[in-house]
Order: sequence, then structure tokens, then C-alpha cells
Amino acid sequence: MTLAQLSKVKLEYFPHGKGPERIVFIHGFQASARIWNMVQAALPAERYSSIAINNRGAGGSEAPPDEADFSVPHFAADAFELVTRLGWTDFTLVGHSLGGATAAQFAVDHPDLLKGLVLLDPADPDGRTLPPGAPSMDEMLDRMMAGRREQQARGGGGDGIDASGAGANGELMRLLAEDMRNAPERRLRGSMRSMFDIRLGERVKSLPMPVIVVGGDADALIPVANMLATWAKYPAGTGLHFWHGIGHSPNLDCPAELAALLEQFIEKTIPARAAA
Repeated sequence: MTLAQLSKVKLEYFPHGKGPERIVFIHGFQASARIWNMVQAALPAERYSSIAINNRGAGGSEAPPDEADFSVPHFAADAFELVTRLGWTDFTLVGHSLGGATAAQFAVDHPDLLKGLVLLDPADPDGRTLPPGAPSMDEMLDRMMAGRREQQARGGGGDGIDASGAGANGELMRLLAEDMRNAPERRLRGSMRSMFDIRLGERVKSLPMPVIVVGGDADALIPVANMLATWAKYPAGTGLHFWHGIGHSPNLDCPAELAALLEQFIEKTIPARAAA
């Protein structure tokens, strides 16, 4: 891992490989950059350079003091500052779950930096709304955090990832669960509030770079119908790929297959789109 002191926070990120093709990975709600470990390792190191970013408040990244410091725009701005410091341009951006919304925010703010955008089981770019008669946002967050504390008291790591870890070893799953347990509540509250508030649908439909939406058809957190609705908001020609029997975290359950899909997207789809 490597630490970068940005203008407002210190971010931890995990670099891998030394190749000319560059990929930036962004994790989701309760997860950390470790969720990308096996995907990075499955990419040919001589062909790909990648970084997996720990958002502020995740893993070894700094956690600012206020709930308002944690949001999709903040996460996207941090990622932009980090890649600018690294001198990275013309890279593929990959976002998982809430990280899909973060990647979408980055893409609409800095389209000139991206050669491609990959959205893995992504959050809706137009956020969510509370149904009529539902508890208020504050009440919902209070209940969610109380449930999380109870789960942790029983030894659970958190319920943000419905993954079996079929492709992961026990040590990786242990470290990821530890990162999830250590996530400060202010990060989770701010992230969830932002997941409801984001409204990017009108902007993502005109993104100029190739885009693909990828997921598992057994995802219990973001069902196929929701992912199809998200896919329809992106530009005509946006790719779509599902793995059968895979849940919310293909990066844990089928990392080699995800890495192979990324290679195909970067090596074949993007050049074909450019030629067309």
C-alpha cells in the first residue's frame, strides 16, 4: 500500500503492475480497496498498471471529522486529485456499487481523462428516494447504525457485501471484514445519504467514452431490474454483461473472470469504438 497526502485528506491506495494500460478501481459503501486485490493480481502485470483507492474513512485513509465530509462528490474529487498527482490520464475507471456512482461523478466531471468506464453492480446515478410512509432519512440511518453495532457485537463484520468470497482466500476476507468493522459511522452515514441524493442521470447519458455495466444476476442488493434501469440511463451502445449465479461482489466471487472482461473491454471494445 501507498499513502498520498492530498489537499484535504491523506489517502491510502494499492498499486499493482507496471504496464502501459492504466486502471483505477473505486470500492463501494462499507468495503475497502482490498475488495479489488484479486482482480488486480489477475491482470497481467507487464501489460497493466492499476491502483485501488481507499476512499476517505476506509482502510488506512484519513477520516475527516464530519458526516458531511463523506459523499460521492468528495470521493470523486479525492480520486481526481490523486490521479492528477500521479500524472495519470487516458485510463479506465472501474467503480463497484456506491463506487459506481463515484465513478459516474468522476466521469461527468472529467471525461477527458477517461478512455473507458466500467460500472460493477452500480448504484443508480439518480440516487434513491424514500417510499411514502417510510422513516425519515435520519431515522433510517439511526436504525441502520444500531443494527450494525448489534451485528458487530455478535462478531459480524458488516452486511454491505453479500459475497461468499468464493474466489477469495480466508485471510483476504478476514482483512476486508476488519476494514468494514473499522469504518467510522460518519463515513457510512454520509455515504448513504449521498447515495440517496445523487442526481446524475441527465449528465451520464451524454458521456463520450465507452461504458459497460457489469454485474451478477443473483445480486440481492442491486437486483437485475435495477441494473437494467441504470444501464438504460447511459449512452446508446453502453455494454451489458451478467454472470449467472453471482451476487453483489464479482470482484470477490469471480475475480479472474472480471479481470478477463476488463482486458477484453480495454484491448478490444475501446479500440473498436475509437475506430468506428
